Amino acid sequence: MRATQVAALELELSLARRPDVYLVLNTTARQLEVKVRGVAVDRIPLKGVEKLLHVPLLSPSSPPPFPLPAVWRVVDGPGDSDREYVAPAELRPYKAEGYDDPPAAATPTRPAGPPPTATPIPEPPASYRAQLDCGWDLWITETLPPQGFLARTRAAVRDGWERLRGRGTHPRPAITLAMDREDAKRLHHLMRSNMPVLVLADP
Repeated sequence: MRATQVAALELELSLARRPDVYLVLNTTARQLEVKVRGVAVDRIPLKGVEKLLHVPLLSPSSPPPFPLPAVWRVVDGPGDSDREYVAPAELRPYKAEGYDDPPAAATPTRPAGPPPTATPIPEPPASYRAQLDCGWDLWITETLPPQGFLARTRAAVRDGWERLRGRGTHPRPAITLAMDREDAKRLHHLMRSNMPVLVLADP
């Protein structure tokens, strides 16, 4: 067994000791697993995996490589705003067991008003980014962005013009995972702060 495999097993063992959900990213198999206690409860096939680096035209340097395997944690997740709402279908007055309510006084009936409108639950997005503690972002999307020479040149020229206008930005590098739309939406609620992501090394 290789040293990287042993290191990956040790990292996963430390995650599996807790009853919390964690993710395992296998770039070689193009698969993202959702695990609890070392057991895979969901497997999401990936259509592609790509490193997305933003390199300015006049700055050819790139972020240093990170050692793998490693455990990254989400520090600012898009799923932080997700909440679960459970509302009763009907509201009834509270009645303690063993006690009878006194007879209620007759009250005049009022015409029934329009029924309340249920608040729609927002649909999760199919493309979003989660900041990681390693200095990179995890970008979930349906298709990989173009990474050819022409695409990089256009992005560098556009960045140069934005900097001349004083509107330049410094986007973080990202690990881009392309997956089916429904899988991306289903994964959104797991992208919360402190969610661990075990990234396996290439064989």
